[in-house]
Amino acid sequence: MLEFINKHFPAAEWAIAAMFGAVVALPFHDELKTKRGFAMFVFTGVVCGYFLTVPIMRYFHLNPDSAGGVGFLMGAFGGSMISAVLRAIRTADLWALIRARFGGGAQ
Repeated sequence: MLEFINKHFPAAEWAIAAMFGAVVALPFHDELKTKRGFAMFVFTGVVCGYFLTVPIMRYFHLNPDSAGGVGFLMGAFGGSMISAVLRAIRTADLWALIRARFGGGAQ
């Protein structure tokens, strides 16, 4: 089973570390009320950890032995980043911004 996972998902250990990071960060987010919200937070944390661990390690010139720790932190903060971006999109009046930008009526 582990051979299959390592063969098809070479960064699975980072995703697992990111999952633990997202689960540890869950109690600190009061806006999460439903099981779907919990699942989406953990999922986005895992995705951020899986895809951003290597670029962050290269950018900061970190030792490859630190990949698990970076994955954990990306899982913990990745879900928070995505929820903050979505909250900003929800609160923004995008239609008014588009109208003002492209001349749909000056106010």
